[in-house]
Amino acid sequence: MKLITMAAVATLMASPALADPVAREQAKADFHQARADAVKAQIQKEDAQVEANVAATDAASAQVQANAAQDNASTLHAQANAEQSKADVAQADANASQSQASSAQARADAATADRNAALDRAADARAAVRAN
Repeated sequence: MKLITMAAVATLMASPALADPVAREQAKADFHQARADAVKAQIQKEDAQVEANVAATDAASAQVQANAAQDNASTLHAQANAEQSKADVAQADANASQSQASSAQARADAATADRNAALDRAADARAAVRAN
């Protein structure tokens, strides 16, 4: 835009039509307006670049936070897996203890039956001795 305006001004300045002071002043005004527009466009470009840089910084910060959150989640997941493994071992121990307790109860029941049978035999033997 700036180059076209400058070329137009140069062309107008070289032509005899510019002998007219109104046309000359209009060309100068157009030239100055084009320069002001170029400056304004440059400022807008710089502002947009600053905004883009801020957005990029924000995005990088958000990525760092997301990475930290992911690391924390991974750590917590690993801890949960370790605790689950401990719980599984404790459950297996409890199952083994329950099995041992059941086995011991069965032996105790058998010993009680044996004792009762022995007491019955002793009572029968006493009765037989007294009867003779």
